[in-house]
Amino acid sequence: MTFREYRLEAKLSLAELARRAGVDYGTAKRAEDGSPVQEVKAVLLVEALSDALGRTVKVQDIDDLRIFQP
Repeated sequence: MTFREYRLEAKLSLAELARRAGVDYGTAKRAEDGSPVQEVKAVLLVEALSDALGRTVKVQDIDDLRIFQP
């Protein structure tokens, strides 16, 4: 599943997901658009999705979530 599909299944807006994850909206938007994000922020987003869905989702479960490689 894609990041967006998980978010929609969780019935969260992008802004609400960002708020719950403690990241800014731009980070959540980049993650959903398939742009690389820092690993720590990706983990925060995925944890917020997991909480909203009531099940464990891992970073590697999200097909289009890209981690920034310095």
